[in-house]
Amino acid sequence: MSKPISARNLDRPQILSNSPAGVGAIDVENPEKPLAVLVGPLNLKPRDRIDLYWGNVAEPTVSYEHPLDAPLDNAFVTLSVEIRHLESARDPLPVRYNFTSFPGGSTEESDSTLIRVKLEPPGGIDIDPATPYENEALRRPQVQPPGVIVTPQGVRVIVAPYLHMSEGDRLSVIWDERNIDHPALNATEVDREVLVAIPAQIIEAAGNASALPVRYEIRDVVGNWSKRSPASEIAVSLVAR
Repeated sequence: MSKPISARNLDRPQILSNSPAGVGAIDVENPEKPLAVLVGPLNLKPRDRIDLYWGNVAEPTVSYEHPLDAPLDNAFVTLSVEIRHLESARDPLPVRYNFTSFPGGSTEESDSTLIRVKLEPPGGIDIDPATPYENEALRRPQVQPPGVIVTPQGVRVIVAPYLHMSEGDRLSVIWDERNIDHPALNATEVDREVLVAIPAQIIEAAGNASALPVRYEIRDVVGNWSKRSPASEIAVSLVAR
């Protein structure tokens, strides 16, 4: 038989979001499906109470009372946070819980888990569901130099500012089907054009084409995905060396 677990020094709650980095759009796409938060392990007895606090609120967001007919149990409890309680926040939010034993027991408070909540995907909501992997709300990329690409040197792709552009966003330019990753955006890059240099070896590997597609996509700090932008089609005619 396992040794009973004390309610003291409570473990932090675990938010069971799709991304360990935080709560994103995919976690709230179904309003009938609450967000699960795991608390424990706890030495639970009938009528013991758990109160979960989401963010800086005075009243519990979720409360749980262990049933009268339940056996003594060293267990985890999954609490369900309704989607309506979730809002985006610039800074991470504290999530904690109180455990009160019955009858007349003292209340123990857990340490807080800090969780980032960002419910808006970069680029905004896809405006054409008929193209499930493309987001027409994103503008097409620009390729420099303009016109036909005749040398693999000095080619850059310009990504225009997009809706919900945020520090920590990671852009990837897709040259044909080859990805070029740009470092995570810092605060000074937000709401500005992003220039991504295309390595010569990528251009050479993709080769010549009359309408080579160039796209980009973005993933933010909590894993929200923009989907792919519409493509700009360019001509590539590399001069043999």
